[in-house]
Amino acid sequence: MTPPTAASERDPQVDVEAAGCVVVRTGEQGVEVLLVHRPTTAVRAADWSWPKGKLEPGEHAAVAAVRETAEESGVRVHLGNPLPEQRYEVAGGLRKRVRYWLARPAAPADPAVVEAADPDEIDDSAWVSPARARDLLSYPADVELLDVALPGDALPRPTWPLAVVRHARAVKRTDWDGSEDERPLLDRGHAQSRELAPLLACFDLHHLVTSPWARCVQTLLPAAELLDLPLTEEDAITEDGHDLDPAGARKLVGELLAEGSGVVLCSHGPVLPTLQSVVGEHAGDPVLRERIEERLGKGDVVIAHLVQRGSTARVVAVERHGV
Repeated sequence: MTPPTAASERDPQVDVEAAGCVVVRTGEQGVEVLLVHRPTTAVRAADWSWPKGKLEPGEHAAVAAVRETAEESGVRVHLGNPLPEQRYEVAGGLRKRVRYWLARPAAPADPAVVEAADPDEIDDSAWVSPARARDLLSYPADVELLDVALPGDALPRPTWPLAVVRHARAVKRTDWDGSEDERPLLDRGHAQSRELAPLLACFDLHHLVTSPWARCVQTLLPAAELLDLPLTEEDAITEDGHDLDPAGARKLVGELLAEGSGVVLCSHGPVLPTLQSVVGEHAGDPVLRERIEERLGKGDVVIAHLVQRGSTARVVAVERHGV
């Protein structure tokens, strides 16, 4: 089992890419985790495992993790911390990688989804205690993943995401005759914005905050439509606003951190170091801080997972993705 990596990274040494979730909740009997059962087939024995499945062509691993969990169990989830990935060989000597996230239910299970599932793939699912999960899980690596996800079998403190996005690819400044605030995305940039929307929808988001300049607004519009959330435009994170008053941008991020609710910030290359540095100051681990503050490419996103400790938000995990 290897440590978490940026889920957008494709590994040329891997033949089969898959993703899944360790879904946790507080049930009537205490902490529970979600397992799925696969029946015996011509190529495998029956087993109990975590919900997971192969990525579809062009699909992001986080999106696949949410989709496969819903398809196999009827449970729609929001992703939390990335967990260690698993690597192993499958039939034919193919090298498989499965990337996992800790997740929590986002809505009640949909029985219709379970009824429509292919019984040759998944024929049962169950919420069980961690102790029972250890008895049922068929593979030692899945038990190890449970130990990482639930240290001491205790439900981890809920996290919330703060995502910083660099706007997608836009028309070059030298090719644009209009005002800078109206410079739009290229076709490739619009494609990036559409790819970004389902990725952001994997997380428990409540606010979408953007520079009011066209290229930033256009970057988040598909996500706003998919999540049915309004866009909040903030002059403080435009290039001009930041040049005039960098403290205003810092103050905005500080206020969002104090709210403790899932949020996306979309801004410009010259502004992002300020925004990222404020988030980085809430990471006690220097490795996490460095990961937060690394430069973002066009359309890239860094997601900090935070917990509230007293009056302070603390970063406990970080993931970075490109589209």
